[in-house]
Amino acid sequence: MKGALIGRGRNAEVYEWGERQVLKLFDADYRPEWISYEAEMSRRVSEAGVPAPAVYDILEIEGRRGLLYERMTGPTMLNHVLSSPHQLLRCARSMARLQYDIHGFTTTMLPRQKEKLEHAIMDASGILPNKVDAILSVLDSMPEGESICHGDFHPDNVVITEKGCRALDWNGACVGHPLCDVARTSLMFQSPFDPLDLPAIRAFPARVARMLWNKVYIKEYCRLSNAKPGDIQKWQLPVAAARLREQIPGERDWLLGIIHEYLREYA
Repeated sequence: MKGALIGRGRNAEVYEWGERQVLKLFDADYRPEWISYEAEMSRRVSEAGVPAPAVYDILEIEGRRGLLYERMTGPTMLNHVLSSPHQLLRCARSMARLQYDIHGFTTTMLPRQKEKLEHAIMDASGILPNKVDAILSVLDSMPEGESICHGDFHPDNVVITEKGCRALDWNGACVGHPLCDVARTSLMFQSPFDPLDLPAIRAFPARVARMLWNKVYIKEYCRLSNAKPGDIQKWQLPVAAARLREQIPGERDWLLGIIHEYLREYA
Protein backbone atom coordinates (compact mmCIF):
# COMPACT_ATOMS: atom_id res chain seq x y z
CA MET A 1 0.00 0.00 0.00
CA LYS A 2 1.20 3.50 -0.82
CA GLY A 3 2.83 5.13 2.17
CA ALA A 4 4.52 8.46 2.83
CA LEU A 5 6.01 10.61 0.10
CA ILE A 6 9.81 10.32 0.28
CA GLY A 7 10.98 12.06 -2.89
CA ARG A 8 10.08 14.04 -5.98
CA GLY A 9 11.76 14.09 -9.40
CA ARG A 10 11.08 15.86 -12.69
CA ASN A 11 8.38 13.40 -13.79
CA ALA A 12 7.47 11.33 -10.74
CA GLU A 13 6.99 11.10 -7.00
CA VAL A 14 8.43 8.32 -4.86
CA TYR A 15 6.37 6.78 -2.04
CA GLU A 16 7.02 4.16 0.59
CA TRP A 17 5.54 0.77 -0.27
CA GLY A 18 5.91 -1.50 2.72
CA GLU A 19 9.31 -1.82 4.35
CA ARG A 20 11.37 -3.10 1.43
CA GLN A 21 9.92 -1.44 -1.65
CA VAL A 22 9.14 2.01 -3.04
CA LEU A 23 6.63 3.15 -5.63
CA LYS A 24 7.84 5.56 -8.30
CA LEU A 25 4.53 7.13 -9.34
CA PHE A 26 4.73 9.01 -12.61
CA ASP A 27 2.83 12.15 -13.57
CA ALA A 28 -0.48 11.48 -15.30
CA ASP A 29 0.77 12.80 -18.67
CA TYR A 30 3.93 10.66 -18.65
CA ARG A 31 3.70 8.22 -21.54
CA PRO A 32 3.15 4.52 -20.61
CA GLU A 33 5.78 3.34 -23.12
CA TRP A 34 8.42 5.45 -21.36
CA ILE A 35 7.57 3.73 -18.07
CA SER A 36 7.83 0.30 -19.70
CA TYR A 37 11.17 1.34 -21.19
CA GLU A 38 12.55 2.39 -17.80
CA ALA A 39 11.43 -0.90 -16.26
CA GLU A 40 13.15 -2.87 -19.02
CA MET A 41 16.39 -0.88 -18.78
CA SER A 42 16.45 -1.35 -15.01
CA ARG A 43 15.97 -5.11 -15.39
CA ARG A 44 18.77 -5.38 -17.94
CA VAL A 45 21.18 -3.42 -15.76
CA SER A 46 20.45 -5.66 -12.78
CA GLU A 47 20.82 -8.79 -14.92
CA ALA A 48 24.25 -7.54 -15.99
CA GLY A 49 25.32 -7.64 -12.34
CA VAL A 50 25.30 -3.92 -11.54
CA PRO A 51 24.30 -3.36 -7.88
CA ALA A 52 21.17 -1.38 -8.74
CA PRO A 53 17.64 -1.47 -7.29
CA ALA A 54 15.56 -4.40 -8.53
CA VAL A 55 12.36 -3.49 -10.38
CA TYR A 56 9.31 -5.65 -9.64
CA ASP A 57 6.15 -4.53 -11.35
CA ILE A 58 4.20 -1.79 -13.13
CA LEU A 59 1.15 -0.70 -11.14
CA GLU A 60 -1.74 1.68 -11.71
CA ILE A 61 -2.65 3.79 -8.68
CA GLU A 62 -5.21 6.61 -8.61
CA GLY A 63 -5.24 6.83 -12.40
CA ARG A 64 -1.42 7.02 -12.63
CA ARG A 65 1.15 4.41 -13.53
CA GLY A 66 4.07 3.55 -11.32
CA LEU A 67 7.05 1.24 -10.99
CA LEU A 68 7.62 -0.84 -7.90
CA TYR A 69 11.31 -0.84 -6.98
CA GLU A 70 13.48 -2.38 -4.31
CA ARG A 71 13.92 0.19 -1.55
CA MET A 72 17.38 1.69 -1.11
CA THR A 73 17.37 2.97 2.48
CA GLY A 74 19.44 6.07 3.07
CA PRO A 75 19.78 9.69 1.95
CA THR A 76 20.65 10.73 -1.54
CA MET A 77 24.19 12.02 -1.82
CA LEU A 78 22.82 15.49 -2.58
CA ASN A 79 20.72 15.60 0.59
CA HIS A 80 23.59 14.20 2.63
CA VAL A 81 25.89 17.03 1.54
CA LEU A 82 23.17 19.64 2.04
CA SER A 83 22.78 18.51 5.65
CA SER A 84 26.53 17.89 6.20
CA PRO A 85 28.53 20.23 3.92
CA HIS A 86 31.83 19.05 5.42
CA GLN A 87 31.18 15.70 3.70
CA LEU A 88 31.36 17.22 0.19
CA LEU A 89 34.90 16.12 -0.66
CA ARG A 90 34.36 12.60 0.64
CA CYS A 91 31.10 12.31 -1.31
CA ALA A 92 32.71 13.63 -4.49
CA ARG A 93 35.32 10.87 -4.30
CA SER A 94 32.74 8.21 -3.40
CA MET A 95 30.62 9.26 -6.35
CA ALA A 96 33.59 8.88 -8.71
CA ARG A 97 34.38 5.44 -7.28
CA LEU A 98 30.79 4.26 -7.71
CA GLN A 99 30.69 5.41 -11.33
CA TYR A 100 34.09 3.83 -12.03
CA ASP A 101 32.82 0.53 -10.58
CA ILE A 102 29.68 0.70 -12.73
CA HIS A 103 31.85 1.19 -15.81
CA GLY A 104 33.50 -2.15 -15.04
CA PHE A 105 30.32 -3.98 -16.11
CA THR A 106 29.23 -4.68 -19.66
CA THR A 107 26.31 -6.23 -21.55
CA THR A 108 24.93 -6.60 -25.06
CA MET A 109 21.39 -5.85 -23.90
CA LEU A 110 21.46 -2.04 -23.65
CA PRO A 111 21.30 0.66 -26.35
CA ARG A 112 24.54 1.95 -27.84
CA GLN A 113 25.70 5.27 -26.39
CA LYS A 114 26.72 6.92 -29.65
CA GLU A 115 23.41 6.01 -31.29
CA LYS A 116 21.51 7.61 -28.41
CA LEU A 117 23.64 10.76 -28.68
CA GLU A 118 23.14 10.92 -32.43
CA HIS A 119 19.35 10.70 -32.09
CA ALA A 120 19.32 13.40 -29.39
CA ILE A 121 21.49 15.70 -31.52
CA MET A 122 19.24 15.19 -34.52
CA ASP A 123 16.19 15.98 -32.36
CA ALA A 124 17.87 19.28 -31.40
CA SER A 125 18.70 20.15 -35.03
CA GLY A 126 16.20 23.01 -35.03
CA ILE A 127 18.29 24.75 -32.36
CA LEU A 128 21.56 23.93 -34.15
CA PRO A 129 21.27 25.39 -37.66
CA ASN A 130 24.22 24.41 -39.87
CA LYS A 131 26.02 22.76 -36.93
CA VAL A 132 24.60 19.24 -36.82
CA ASP A 133 26.83 17.69 -39.48
CA ALA A 134 29.99 19.06 -37.83
CA ILE A 135 28.90 17.82 -34.39
CA LEU A 136 28.02 14.37 -35.72
CA SER A 137 31.38 14.21 -37.46
CA VAL A 138 33.11 14.83 -34.13
CA LEU A 139 30.90 12.23 -32.43
CA ASP A 140 31.76 9.69 -35.13
CA SER A 141 35.47 10.27 -34.50
CA MET A 142 35.17 9.54 -30.78
CA PRO A 143 36.18 6.10 -29.47
CA GLU A 144 33.68 3.33 -28.92
CA GLY A 145 33.34 1.64 -25.56
CA GLU A 146 31.77 -1.43 -23.98
CA SER A 147 31.08 -0.14 -20.48
CA ILE A 148 27.65 0.09 -18.90
CA CYS A 149 26.99 3.82 -18.50
CA HIS A 150 24.29 5.32 -16.32
CA GLY A 151 23.48 8.20 -18.67
CA ASP A 152 22.20 10.57 -15.96
CA PHE A 153 24.64 10.15 -13.08
CA HIS A 154 24.38 12.97 -10.53
CA PRO A 155 24.27 13.33 -6.71
CA ASP A 156 20.48 13.14 -6.47
CA ASN A 157 20.56 9.78 -8.29
CA VAL A 158 22.99 8.24 -5.78
CA VAL A 159 21.76 6.81 -2.46
CA ILE A 160 24.07 6.19 0.48
CA THR A 161 23.01 2.85 2.01
CA GLU A 162 24.48 0.66 4.74
CA LYS A 163 25.92 -1.55 1.98
CA GLY A 164 27.49 1.36 0.12
CA CYS A 165 26.43 3.83 -2.54
CA ARG A 166 23.87 2.78 -5.15
CA ALA A 167 22.74 4.55 -8.32
CA LEU A 168 19.04 5.02 -9.06
CA ASP A 169 17.05 5.90 -12.20
CA TRP A 170 18.56 3.83 -15.00
CA ASN A 171 16.29 5.21 -17.72
CA GLY A 172 19.30 6.55 -19.66
CA ALA A 173 21.39 3.38 -19.37
CA CYS A 174 23.50 2.45 -22.37
CA VAL A 175 26.74 0.75 -23.39
CA GLY A 176 29.58 2.97 -24.53
CA HIS A 177 32.63 4.92 -23.51
CA PRO A 178 32.91 5.67 -19.76
CA LEU A 179 34.41 9.13 -20.29
CA CYS A 180 31.29 10.21 -22.18
CA ASP A 181 29.27 9.29 -19.09
CA VAL A 182 31.69 11.28 -16.92
CA ALA A 183 31.53 14.26 -19.30
CA ARG A 184 27.74 14.42 -18.93
CA THR A 185 27.99 14.35 -15.13
CA SER A 186 30.61 17.11 -15.21
CA LEU A 187 28.41 19.18 -17.52
CA MET A 188 25.52 18.92 -15.05
CA PHE A 189 27.73 20.15 -12.21
CA GLN A 190 28.61 23.21 -14.32
CA SER A 191 25.05 23.94 -15.43
CA PRO A 192 23.48 27.34 -14.61
CA PHE A 193 20.25 25.51 -13.78
CA ASP A 194 19.52 25.50 -10.03
CA PRO A 195 17.43 22.40 -9.20
CA LEU A 196 17.06 23.61 -5.61
CA ASP A 197 15.71 27.04 -6.66
CA LEU A 198 17.79 28.77 -4.00
CA PRO A 199 17.50 32.49 -3.20
CA ALA A 200 20.29 34.64 -4.66
CA ILE A 201 22.12 34.95 -1.34
CA ARG A 202 22.56 31.16 -1.22
CA ALA A 203 22.82 30.46 -4.95
CA PHE A 204 26.40 31.72 -5.30
CA PRO A 205 27.96 29.61 -2.51
CA ALA A 206 25.98 26.63 -3.80
CA ARG A 207 27.46 27.14 -7.25
CA VAL A 208 30.98 27.38 -5.79
CA ALA A 209 30.33 24.11 -3.96
CA ARG A 210 29.23 22.47 -7.20
CA MET A 211 32.39 23.61 -8.96
CA LEU A 212 34.49 22.16 -6.12
CA TRP A 213 32.50 18.92 -6.21
CA ASN A 214 33.09 18.66 -9.96
CA LYS A 215 36.83 19.30 -9.61
CA VAL A 216 37.32 16.66 -6.92
CA TYR A 217 35.05 14.16 -8.71
CA ILE A 218 36.97 14.51 -12.00
CA LYS A 219 40.33 14.25 -10.23
CA GLU A 220 39.29 11.06 -8.44
CA TYR A 221 37.83 9.46 -11.56
CA CYS A 222 41.02 10.25 -13.48
CA ARG A 223 43.11 8.77 -10.66
CA LEU A 224 41.11 5.54 -10.75
CA SER A 225 40.97 5.20 -14.52
CA ASN A 226 44.30 6.75 -15.54
CA ALA A 227 42.34 9.06 -17.83
CA LYS A 228 43.31 12.68 -18.40
CA PRO A 229 40.88 15.60 -17.90
CA GLY A 230 41.42 16.51 -21.56
CA ASP A 231 40.11 13.09 -22.60
CA ILE A 232 36.86 13.87 -20.77
CA GLN A 233 36.62 17.37 -22.26
CA LYS A 234 36.73 15.93 -25.78
CA TRP A 235 33.25 14.50 -25.16
CA GLN A 236 31.76 17.86 -24.11
CA LEU A 237 30.71 18.91 -27.63
CA PRO A 238 28.42 15.96 -28.49
CA VAL A 239 27.22 15.71 -24.89
CA ALA A 240 26.27 19.41 -24.77
CA ALA A 241 24.52 19.19 -28.15
CA ALA A 242 22.54 16.13 -27.08
CA ARG A 243 21.51 17.79 -23.81
CA LEU A 244 19.80 20.61 -25.72
CA ARG A 245 16.95 18.21 -26.40
CA GLU A 246 16.12 18.06 -22.69
CA GLN A 247 15.23 21.78 -22.57
CA ILE A 248 16.51 22.31 -19.03
CA PRO A 249 15.51 25.82 -17.82
CA GLY A 250 18.31 28.35 -18.26
CA GLU A 251 20.62 26.00 -20.16
CA ARG A 252 19.96 26.71 -23.83
CA ASP A 253 22.22 29.76 -24.34
CA TRP A 254 24.87 28.29 -22.07
CA LEU A 255 24.97 25.03 -24.05
CA LEU A 256 25.03 26.88 -27.36
CA GLY A 257 28.03 28.84 -26.09
CA ILE A 258 29.87 25.62 -25.24
CA ILE A 259 29.03 24.17 -28.65
CA HIS A 260 30.24 27.29 -30.44
CA GLU A 261 33.56 27.29 -28.57
CA TYR A 262 34.27 23.63 -29.25
CA LEU A 263 33.34 23.89 -32.92
CA ARG A 264 35.84 26.72 -33.26
CA GLU A 265 38.51 24.40 -31.88
CA TYR A 266 37.60 21.67 -34.37
CA ALA A 267 37.37 24.06 -37.33
